[in-house]
Amino acid sequence: MLSNNTTFCGENQTDSAFLATNQLCSLLKQVQTEDDIPFAEFRAVCAFISSANAFFAVLAILSNCVIIAAFCRFVSLRTPSNLLLLGLSFCDLFVGLVTQPLFVAETALVAANSGVACTFKDLYVIFLFSFSSASVLHVCVSSIERSIAIFYTFKHQFFVTKRNVVVCLTGFWISWVLLSIFTRRKHGGGLIGFSRMGFIIFSALVVLVMNVRLFVEARAHSRQIQHFSIQFRSTSQEESNERSRLAREKATRDTKAAKTTFLTIGIMILCNLPLIATFTARRFYRVSGRVATLLWFAANTIVLLPATLNPVTYFWRKRDFRICVKRMFGWRNAVGIPR
Repeated sequence: MLSNNTTFCGENQTDSAFLATNQLCSLLKQVQTEDDIPFAEFRAVCAFISSANAFFAVLAILSNCVIIAAFCRFVSLRTPSNLLLLGLSFCDLFVGLVTQPLFVAETALVAANSGVACTFKDLYVIFLFSFSSASVLHVCVSSIERSIAIFYTFKHQFFVTKRNVVVCLTGFWISWVLLSIFTRRKHGGGLIGFSRMGFIIFSALVVLVMNVRLFVEARAHSRQIQHFSIQFRSTSQEESNERSRLAREKATRDTKAAKTTFLTIGIMILCNLPLIATFTARRFYRVSGRVATLLWFAANTIVLLPATLNPVTYFWRKRDFRICVKRMFGWRNAVGIPR
């Protein structure tokens, strides 16, 4: 009788363990079942990735808060073009405030072999799609705005106004968040991964075509300005010089803005390539194991880096941002931008 009871209890424990394993998400299943590297090494690398993401999250929060504070402090920065960058800064700020902490918690819980990691994984996927992918689309919108500024110079000031930009960004955020939540609930993370790949490829093509046209048009404008200044130099030297100077300054600003947008989207595309590669390997080639999980974590770390790098790009490429930030921190020698 005792032997039968022992056998029965053992079978129940085996069934319970089997059901518990089935209830785990695929991430924890392959960590528990695969043994391509020792679990101690896996846990150490997870701890390093989690710490790195915590550090990048703090940098993203601080740097984007500086950009947003500069917008609030200096009226001169509140142009329609810069408002689009403000929307991008909010995306990056939310990445540092929400997405990266969720990813830190997910990697730490996976290293601790906790089932709660599956819940944090679902939340992370939702907010990754909400904020990180929204950043890519914000850059696309900025490229469209720069195209209008160069191709339709006189209509730009009537189409791209502060009110229109605010209405556009508000509608975009509401619809984007609802789409993210609905997509995750109805179709799971697979469709989100495919959607992200589609957005990245589409954004890369759109921005590439637009910026090539911007550079060609900017060069054409420069040649026209030089021809105009030579043609009218004999009639009114002073008036011609002033007009050509203003035209050259505008062409220089437009070209620099196009290069900044191109640099921003280039960083985003490069940072998304590892995630696309690992997603493809996991989805189509059934690559699994602890090493594959670590590569997946590393790719997600890289894909979140633009939230930290974008403010650095603004500060490096935009002189008005540099001067305003320096003044905000009490650097009195910074001149050129009104308060």
